[in-house]
Amino acid sequence: MREDHDRPIPVPVCATPAVVVGAGVVVAGYDGYVSFHSRFLDKVYWSRRLDSPVYASLVVDADRRRVVAAATSGLVVCFDLRGRRVWSTNVEVPVYATPTLLPEEDVLVIAAFGGRCVGLDLDSGALLFNRSLREPWHAGHGGSAAGRDPYASPAATAGGLVIVCCAEHVLCLAPDGTELWSQDLGHSVRASPVVLDSQEQVVAFSVDGRCHFLAGGDGRWRGEVELGGKIIASPAVSGDVLAVGTQNDVAFGIDVRTREIVWRSPGYAPREYTSFTVLPDGNFAATSARGNAVGLSRSDGRFLWETSQVLGLADHDPAMDITPVAGSDGSMYCGSYSGMLYHFLFRPEGEVENA
Repeated sequence: MREDHDRPIPVPVCATPAVVVGAGVVVAGYDGYVSFHSRFLDKVYWSRRLDSPVYASLVVDADRRRVVAAATSGLVVCFDLRGRRVWSTNVEVPVYATPTLLPEEDVLVIAAFGGRCVGLDLDSGALLFNRSLREPWHAGHGGSAAGRDPYASPAATAGGLVIVCCAEHVLCLAPDGTELWSQDLGHSVRASPVVLDSQEQVVAFSVDGRCHFLAGGDGRWRGEVELGGKIIASPAVSGDVLAVGTQNDVAFGIDVRTREIVWRSPGYAPREYTSFTVLPDGNFAATSARGNAVGLSRSDGRFLWETSQVLGLADHDPAMDITPVAGSDGSMYCGSYSGMLYHFLFRPEGEVENA
């Protein structure tokens, strides 16, 4: 919320916050403000404003204890935890997908609208590469949405490469932006890819409901799983289980070793264009179509818990709209387009009341 002449003005929270374990959470609003809140949201340590809305999730540079925010204008700013601007760069293309880090290479990779992929030096913000990506097939026929691509966030491999999904393609890029391999999936991609380092594979998800397993080294086809529903929410992997949700509101657990569906959970797929997230205990969480965050067991997909945002506030829309994020200190945060930011607290392990 922002104050204007003593009247609260709701500001949409579209970007998933960044948890600073034990200290608080950094939140970005659609008004361009980036703010560091205390753990229980009762204090604001600092607030800084970018030149346009922030839609992409915030990125934590844990080694340097910094946070990177990317605005829709293309302005990318790195702050330390005291709110000081460390560096800023304008990549001059709209950024909506969450950037990813290549920690060993000190590279921040950004997939931006207009079919661009940009690499920045993580320490200084200097431009390392700026290259074009594949265009959607309909770009050549005047497709009105052709410029809103890529929508998926890149994913980093343990070997320091980056997987980028754009249009109907999956690309593997080196830290300098050199293309190492590509595959045409035949259908557009909206969900972010998943890297299976233990299997030396990557998984890409096309809107026709297929999960494509590709070799990480050369992109060769290794297999696929059909889910029978449109995939636009981003999956997540925990251990040997890949959690994927479809637009017909079914969540699936896939064994990445056998590529078999090991569980189904109707009614618990992530809300459109959000993501599954992995909790510190290894289970999955997502914001459901009802607007509540839900927890699912990694092993069998069974329901674990569901949040409630009924706070007794006047004209309060309790539904949440973005991906929840949890820290190892037991705090989970999520927000809504109606301008609400929520903090949830998990009960510490071993804290059991006497019978």
